[in-house]
Amino acid sequence: MDWVAQARALATEAHASQRDKAGRPYIEHVARVAAAIHDDDAAKAAAWLHDVVEDCPQFADRVRDFPQPIHDAVTLLSRQSAPDAAHYYANIRQHPLALKVKLADIADNADPQRLRLLDPELAGRLQEKYSAALAELGERRSPQKTGSPASPRQRLQQMMEAARTLEQLVRATTGRSSTDCDLPAHQAALIKARDLVFAELEAQMEPEAFMIWRTMHSRT
Repeated sequence: MDWVAQARALATEAHASQRDKAGRPYIEHVARVAAAIHDDDAAKAAAWLHDVVEDCPQFADRVRDFPQPIHDAVTLLSRQSAPDAAHYYANIRQHPLALKVKLADIADNADPQRLRLLDPELAGRLQEKYSAALAELGERRSPQKTGSPASPRQRLQQMMEAARTLEQLVRATTGRSSTDCDLPAHQAALIKARDLVFAELEAQMEPEAFMIWRTMHSRT
């Protein structure tokens, strides 16, 4: 059985009449998420189905026809699978297949080119939402970590906000984003502070999650 083809067919049928926030056919988003998954047919099938249970409940029963790992991942990716955001993201973090799909989902939703199609206020709210999700999902896993599970993620969000603010200040003050030897001392110091925060943020996050966040806030 070609489960990827089956998932693509079900997703195409389920999302046929839906549009995204920019007015585009919703299946285009689903297809991009699936295309971002490589060398993992189970994850690719789950990517095609990742919004079916939540957004197309009349098709949810048909997801049960798929192998258990795919069905379990799609179930976890539905917001209805957990009582709140903390439990939702915690469950996904513990399921490698669901995590792979969720990161691909966020990467597509957070793409700067897509966000620019939206009203700036809405785009800003979505950036905050995706940053919070990446803080929940992207904390670098280390057996040495101690303390409250929430505190490292809160620190990640604080570092994300500091990095964004410093990047905005660098651009506003210097008109550029990189270090330049002819800058006045106070501007060079601002760039150094920004680079230190970015380096610490990168050290605290899983590489894929950090790159998604960095791309979301890049200027093209």
